[in-house]
Amino acid sequence: MSALSRSTGRWGAGVRVAQFRTADLPAGDRFAAWHEMTSKAHVSTAISTDRAEDFAATINLLDLGSVQVSALTYPPLRASRTTKLIRQSDPGLYLVSVTLGGRVGFGHAGRETVVDTGELTFIDASLPGVVVNDVPLTQMVIQIPKDHLPLRPRLVERALARPMPARRGLGSLMTSFVGQLMMSARELTPADGARLTAVVLDLVACLLAGQLDEPTMVSESRQQLLQRRVFSFIEQRVGDPTLTPAVIAAAHQISVRTLHLLFQDEGLTVSGWIRSQRLDRCCRDLADPASDSRPVHAIGARWGFINAAGFNRAFRRAYGLPPGDYRRQLQQGRQLR
Repeated sequence: MSALSRSTGRWGAGVRVAQFRTADLPAGDRFAAWHEMTSKAHVSTAISTDRAEDFAATINLLDLGSVQVSALTYPPLRASRTTKLIRQSDPGLYLVSVTLGGRVGFGHAGRETVVDTGELTFIDASLPGVVVNDVPLTQMVIQIPKDHLPLRPRLVERALARPMPARRGLGSLMTSFVGQLMMSARELTPADGARLTAVVLDLVACLLAGQLDEPTMVSESRQQLLQRRVFSFIEQRVGDPTLTPAVIAAAHQISVRTLHLLFQDEGLTVSGWIRSQRLDRCCRDLADPASDSRPVHAIGARWGFINAAGFNRAFRRAYGLPPGDYRRQLQQGRQLR
C-alpha cells in the first residue's frame, strides 16, 4: 500500500484534501512512508535524517487543481533535488516555501541562504538544490505550475533562494489567505477551486513583482493570468449549455465588459470562441469511429448544442456542410483506405 493510499481525506474531482501522519504507522515504516508521500505530493528528492528510527511528521494537502498547498511539520533532515532526479521527473513547478516555525537552509540557483520563521522564498523545481533544517520545521509550501505564472524566467531567477518577509506587506497577505484556505479546506467545493486558484496566483505574482521592483509587471501579470484562467475555464466547461459570458465573468469576479475586452485584445469574441471550441469537439467525435453509433444530434448536445437545428446551422456555417454529411464523408474515406 502506498503512502498516498494510507492518507486520509477526500480525493475526487475539483478540490481535494488529504492528511498524512507518520504517527499512524509503525515506527520502522515512518521515514520511508514520509519520503514516498512527499515525493508524490511535491517533487522527487533524496532525503536523509538522524531521526529515521522514529520519524514524527505530518502533512496536510489542499489541491485546488493547478495550485497545491501543503502544511508540513517534520524533524531535522536533508533533502537534495539532483540533476538525475530532475531528468527522471520535471513537472515544471515553482515552489513557494514559507517558514512558519524553525529555520531552513537552501542551496539553490547558485545561492546559499537561511530562511527563518516569518520568511518565505521561491524555489525552481527544475533546478538542483539542497534543503537542510537542523531544527524541527513547520512549513507551508505552495506549488505552482510555471506556465500559470506568466513572468519572464530571468525575473523569477532573481527571487530564487532569497528570503522575503512573510509577516508584512503582500507576503503577509498571501500567507494569511493561504492559511485560511488550509483551515477551511474541507468546506470548499469543486467550484471554489478555480476561483481560489486565481486569487492565489494573483497574490504570488504581485508579491514577486513587488519584491523585484517591477511595478508594470503587476498589471501585465494579472492580465495574462486572467486570460489564461478564462480560456482554461471555457475549455473545461465547453459542453455545458449554460456557459455564457455572464457565467464566465461571475466565476472570475469581473464584469462582462471586462471579459469582452479580454477577448477583443485577442481579436476574438466570447461567444464566438465558445462556439468554435464546441464545434471543434463535435468534429473530433464525428471523426471518431467509436462514436459512429451515436446520433449526430447527441454529439451536438454533448458539446452544448441543445437544439439540433441550431447545431446543424452552426456546423454548416463553419464547415460548409451539415454534420451528418461531414461524418458520412469521413466514413467513406475510411472505407476506401
